[in-house]
Amino acid sequence: MMKKILLTLFLGMFCSALLAQTKTELQSTELQKPILDYISKNFRGFSIDKIFKVDDKGVITYDICVNKEKTHEKLFFDKDGKFLRKESCTLECCQGPDKK
Repeated sequence: MMKKILLTLFLGMFCSALLAQTKTELQSTELQKPILDYISKNFRGFSIDKIFKVDDKGVITYDICVNKEKTHEKLFFDKDGKFLRKESCTLECCQGPDKK
């Protein structure tokens, strides 16, 4: 009986780890050149505010918040630095909870 309980707990933790998404904040110096080039070319005058490397079950993407005056955008890139999409967002989204 105890073995079944331990096995169930272990499998539950193992499955949870597999389904977990990790989000790591990065500095702009850690970004790939294609990402920086894309932002420079397509978002002139915007500053990079927050950068996150997202690992969603082994699928790596980069979420980058850029802003220019009252315009805030969240840009998404794949692991190779290829642009995926953009979304409009708010100042709070771009600055995160520590700058509100």
